[in-house]
Amino acid sequence: MPDLHGHAGDRRRAGARALGIKVHPAAAAAALAISFTTHYAVDRRVSGKGLLEKIATKTGKGGFYQLASHGMNGAFQLDSAWHHGWETVAALVATTKATTR
Repeated sequence: MPDLHGHAGDRRRAGARALGIKVHPAAAAAALAISFTTHYAVDRRVSGKGLLEKIATKTGKGGFYQLASHGMNGAFQLDSAWHHGWETVAALVATTKATTR
């Protein structure tokens, strides 16, 4: 039977071996759900109506969100920070029930 995961599956297995952990499938699924949901919610940008813009405005960062000069893009920076924060949460969830190999 052919390997349906190909090289990506090899890399995942190699990464888990290198870290010496085995991730619980339910924890991995929960982490993927967090990643999907937070990406979907923020990356659906409609000027004046997007979630990230609303959060920036309510927290007093609306001016920074609108910034787009001198090589700086506030929306991009806030988007990156949002994703990094939620990916950290997803990583913590993914390793909640991890065991050592």
